[in-house]
Amino acid sequence: MHKQGALAGQLDRLWVAGAGASRADSAAVQGVVSALNATLQPDQVISDRERLLAFSYDATGERHWPDVVVFAQSAQEVETAVQIAAAQGVYILARGSSSNLSGGTTPVLGGLILSLTRMNHIRHVDVLNRQAVVEPGVINADLQVALQSWHFFYPPDPASHRISTLGGNVAENSGGPHCVKYGVTVNHIIQLEVVLADGRRLLTPTARDYRVGLDITGLLTGSEGTMAIVTQITAQIAPQPEQTATMLAVFASVDEALHTVSAIIAHHIVPSTLELLDKKSLEIVESFVHAGYPVDAGAVLLIEVDGPSAVVQAQTAAIADIAAQGGAHEFRIAQSALEADALWKGRRAHYGAAARIAPHLWIQDVTVPRPLLAEMMRDVIVIGQHHGFNIFCSAHAGDGNLHPIITYDPANADEVARMRQADHDILAACVNRGGAITGEHGIGIDKLENLALMYGPRERQTMSDLKHAFDPNGVLNPLKVVLPPPVRPSDPHWEEPSDHTWTPNTAQEASQAVMDARQAGIQLSVGGYFTGWAMTGRPLTTPLSTSHLRQIVDFDKDNLTVEVEAGMSASELAQWLRHEGLQSPFLPYSSPKTTVGGMIAANARNWRHAYLLGWRDVVLGVEWIDGRGQILRFGRKTMKNVAGYDVTKLAIGSWGRLGLISKAILRLRPLAPQRLLGYTQSDTVDRLLDMALQFGTSASRPDGVVITRLKPGQAQLWIAHESPGAEPIKAWVEGQGREAGLTWTWLEDDAWVSWEDERTRLWQQALQHGTYAEGGVLPTHLSHVINRVALDHLFIVYPASGAYEIFAGPNDVPLNLEGLSRRISEGQYWQQPTDGWDATQDRIRHVFDPDGIFGPSKSRT
Repeated sequence: MHKQGALAGQLDRLWVAGAGASRADSAAVQGVVSALNATLQPDQVISDRERLLAFSYDATGERHWPDVVVFAQSAQEVETAVQIAAAQGVYILARGSSSNLSGGTTPVLGGLILSLTRMNHIRHVDVLNRQAVVEPGVINADLQVALQSWHFFYPPDPASHRISTLGGNVAENSGGPHCVKYGVTVNHIIQLEVVLADGRRLLTPTARDYRVGLDITGLLTGSEGTMAIVTQITAQIAPQPEQTATMLAVFASVDEALHTVSAIIAHHIVPSTLELLDKKSLEIVESFVHAGYPVDAGAVLLIEVDGPSAVVQAQTAAIADIAAQGGAHEFRIAQSALEADALWKGRRAHYGAAARIAPHLWIQDVTVPRPLLAEMMRDVIVIGQHHGFNIFCSAHAGDGNLHPIITYDPANADEVARMRQADHDILAACVNRGGAITGEHGIGIDKLENLALMYGPRERQTMSDLKHAFDPNGVLNPLKVVLPPPVRPSDPHWEEPSDHTWTPNTAQEASQAVMDARQAGIQLSVGGYFTGWAMTGRPLTTPLSTSHLRQIVDFDKDNLTVEVEAGMSASELAQWLRHEGLQSPFLPYSSPKTTVGGMIAANARNWRHAYLLGWRDVVLGVEWIDGRGQILRFGRKTMKNVAGYDVTKLAIGSWGRLGLISKAILRLRPLAPQRLLGYTQSDTVDRLLDMALQFGTSASRPDGVVITRLKPGQAQLWIAHESPGAEPIKAWVEGQGREAGLTWTWLEDDAWVSWEDERTRLWQQALQHGTYAEGGVLPTHLSHVINRVALDHLFIVYPASGAYEIFAGPNDVPLNLEGLSRRISEGQYWQQPTDGWDATQDRIRHVFDPDGIFGPSKSRT
């Protein structure tokens, strides 16, 4: 429609021309506009150039004109618009508030922009099930306000939370200042409703720990609208903490401030917020909003802790001492919510304050392992000086996420060239320090050229192929996130098999074994000791074992990460970490023949940290060998990483169908010196379930909760707590018991082993001689399941997630049991189909295993 080149905007994007894509022809665009006008209301369609201007840019300021804009008001209208545009080969971009800083919503090749801002309804808040169902146009801050009346909150709160939408947050996998404790957006998304590139609307499989199939929800979160368009979000919400303390520590230098950050973490304190502003940032913020920041300081830390009052008071006092020892010459504790808001006002205003001092800003988003943040900031200053810029920084210091800001004049060609080189050098320095080139802003178009700094051709080709698996015709948000390498990587070179082993000692040996199998047409079953192979529903073919891959590759205590080979015993790793005062939430304390890689591949549940969404909240990166024998590596040992697609999520719960996991990077947590393990019992399971559900709504809830009937007629509610605050939580739990007429029994730590051993015994017995069944429902629906289970059947139910496990006699569990996902009885395997996703999952499997080395592609039902 509009005579315009594809490459308008302040920055040179000539490299895009090499991607082989171009704007849709005018006839196709006109056909789409006519069809949309015939289908929708007049105020829902914009196609005149003047009004399109507002949709030609996002917060980066680059300008690329769309051909038409549609204001969708329902998921059905999104479906319709996608079907119309896709049929004509016109590109489709979803858009919310467009506050993103990576060019992710700029229509580089024109096309249809689907504005979702009118889809702004909070459909349902369910505190017992701890979830909110919202449309994608809901503003993050509006959800927070709505949850306050229930004394709940939604933890991810990016700096743009007052204008950014939940759909945009999902597209970018947004972070924010509270990520250090609570995680990023993906850690709080339970399920998505999406429209695919062909116009079909589907619900993704749940992210809870009873999911079958691949973690499509996790993969789509952070995919920047390039794989699907989100039309509904089911988000996990949490009870508001009992108390929050906000502090400001003032230092003479950035180094002093960052050494204090390391010292706080070393004392096993995980604040909810650890924010840093450097001297230049303090000056511009204070002149803008007058937040009371000291402009003569070298740096400040904005710190928050939250939780039970006793814990908050103790941690606040400890942090004050640590800051003083670290050189803080001033330390403030907000005495009221008003004072806390004033401190936050300055931090939130950082970007706006910076925007006042130059015609344009370029803000970056690098993330490094937390202990290297001071070195990374020095790198930034040196790079800025080299290119003639006075770069200033803020940082989410608790998770190593740095935001350097370069001020420049886009009309000055020399400044633009120097800015772009400085930008590249900052990203390269970040990668050299083991970091990710974006922690929360995304790749978009901004960092597309630089993704090769982090990932080699094979990884980038894999990402590109995954995009194609969802969007074969490439109509969704083109030229974003990843481009394939100029030449498709060839398969690894195969040499005549020598003395290869099916129990490799290295990833290279495992790669050779896979290539040998591929050449010989041998199907492989990958695992550790194969103790749970019956859970795959597949016959055991030639076993490729990881049991000799059992080394600790990297232990970074200051960063709270460990990288291990996949064949390491999970219980041995758990015990080793305990000696270091650390834990990884889903590792068992028994079962020595259960491997770390096996637990990740099975997405094995463990109730000690029941309010997490499983291994997806713990695994930061993986290395695996695919069906070609390629050694692929995704992720980093950083707390945030949104560079490219989150391929790591596909390994979790993949059950060996995508390849052999050879290494994994795990996020760790401090282990509190005092821990709780206890139970109460009742002859009425519903009574225990009601109590467990109420636990989930309280800020005083323990980390873990589970209900068992491991002997006929003996139902028990167990709780566990391994975080700070054992004593106040114990007192609260006992008080709840007294109100219900129940008494609690408290056990020593080593009771964990006997508990896990009993569960393992029942599981193995059911697999060998009876029926093992598992599934999941909304936690409030667990009573429906329990009431259908025979009195002599044993079970474990997980009230935090809604998962259940049943141990019964042969064929004793009906296939129509609500939420049933898997049943194994007398060698017969049944699995619930993943509605509408089987073909997509098969295409994903083909990306990693084109020849079916790890099993046939057809999804099991």
